Amino acid sequence: MNEEKKNLLRTLGMISTMGIAFAVAIAIGVYVGLKLDHWLGTDPWFFFIFMFFGIAAGFRNIFILAGKELRDDGSDKDKRE
Repeated sequence: MNEEKKNLLRTLGMISTMGIAFAVAIAIGVYVGLKLDHWLGTDPWFFFIFMFFGIAAGFRNIFILAGKELRDDGSDKDKRE
């Protein structure tokens, strides 16, 4: 497989990882919020609070993954030269 195809597959993998990490963080936040609302009878307060925590965690995950990818790209270029 040539280098261009490897880079394309790596990029697609990174993008799908970011999407999955974002969606899972939101889903966990929503689930926890719904369970707390059901348990405490506080509909919909904890749902919204934990949904926003999930969104924030999703953006944090994307930021971390993107930073890691940028660092990895920089070190790969140094190795090739």
